[in-house]
Amino acid sequence: MKFKNSKEAAAKRRELQDKLADINDKLEVIDQTLAKRELKDEEKDSQKQLNREFAKLQREEDLCSREYQILYQAEKAEAEKREVKKTAGQQLREMMETARHNTQVRETVLGGAADGGVMASGAVNLTINDLIPTLNEGLGLPSGVTIQTGVTGNEVWPVSINDCEMEEVGETAELTDQTLKFDNISPAVKRVGMTANVSNTAIDNAAFDLLGFVQQKITLAQRKYLAEKIYSHAAFTGVKGPFAGATPAGTITLDKTAYATILKAIAKFADNGYDMSNIDLVIDATTEAELKALPKADGQGGFIIENGKLAGYNYVVSHFIDTTLDADGKTLKMDTDRFMGIGIFNYLAVQQHGQVRLTIDPISKAAKNLTAVTINTSWSVTDLSVKTTTNGKKNTTSTAFALYKIAEAPGA
Repeated sequence: MKFKNSKEAAAKRRELQDKLADINDKLEVIDQTLAKRELKDEEKDSQKQLNREFAKLQREEDLCSREYQILYQAEKAEAEKREVKKTAGQQLREMMETARHNTQVRETVLGGAADGGVMASGAVNLTINDLIPTLNEGLGLPSGVTIQTGVTGNEVWPVSINDCEMEEVGETAELTDQTLKFDNISPAVKRVGMTANVSNTAIDNAAFDLLGFVQQKITLAQRKYLAEKIYSHAAFTGVKGPFAGATPAGTITLDKTAYATILKAIAKFADNGYDMSNIDLVIDATTEAELKALPKADGQGGFIIENGKLAGYNYVVSHFIDTTLDADGKTLKMDTDRFMGIGIFNYLAVQQHGQVRLTIDPISKAAKNLTAVTINTSWSVTDLSVKTTTNGKKNTTSTAFALYKIAEAPGA
């Protein structure tokens, strides 16, 4: 049975239940007759037919009831979801109106996912995850990247900076003392924020989805900010990812040598002791299209990108891999060249620190009939491979990430 909605399923279920009740009444009459005398042949046939019909309708009613429950629960969940969004939007709108009418600046403290993020004034109960849903979506971050929210305290990552060596000695000779040494990596935390002005006329419009406005603007701003910082490859200050200031480790020419060059580039990570299963590659959409049409090698079947893999490894598409930021990390521009990023992205820690503060200010821009909505928080992006030890050597630069320049085939 297929129904458009639970209402249709409920109507069919009532119809089947009415038929079952009618058959049950007829069977009860036959049972009463049987209690008085033996049934005639035609009465026995009627009883069998009614029992068969009852069993058939019972199965249909059971199936219909199950489908009704599935549809009802799905519709209920969707209605609750809409109601939560509507209620949150109304609360936020009321908060803004209250601030304007009382000429007060109202501040909401949004916590991380764990603490529920209850607003200090009690007006809105939202968490950072309500305002910044699924940062990975549309951003082009590899699955190995974990975004942590609500991080508190001075977090450090201990890093082993040397190895121990086995040695051969005589039967009673003393082994040489060896000392394991450790260093720490600390995140470079920077304040990050944005402010947007909302027309008071729009606030007064009951059909205006203020929560949707805040969510959309903050989400887009956060995605763009993180993508810029993680992928941009010029040298700049502030929060920066593993490719910032990186010199390309080589050039991948999109010709018959491309496949071998990519595999050699990836193999270097194995030489440094990294787990190859954690490799991710980052390219732009143009490079993806070309690699989907580029054979692996002469006489070898298949293409460099096939079955959702690039040379057999996971990859993501983001145009930000081709971007640069100016020295202060604020102005973004596209590079004239294209690039491929390769990395072990579970060595990249992306963290939002402390609280996220949403401030509603109807005073500062009142002369322009505007209410200012401002977000303040802190972020950090940390390359955890900077101080690792590979092949007995302590590193001072990133070893889990590499940047390669993409070049078109000669004559292409």
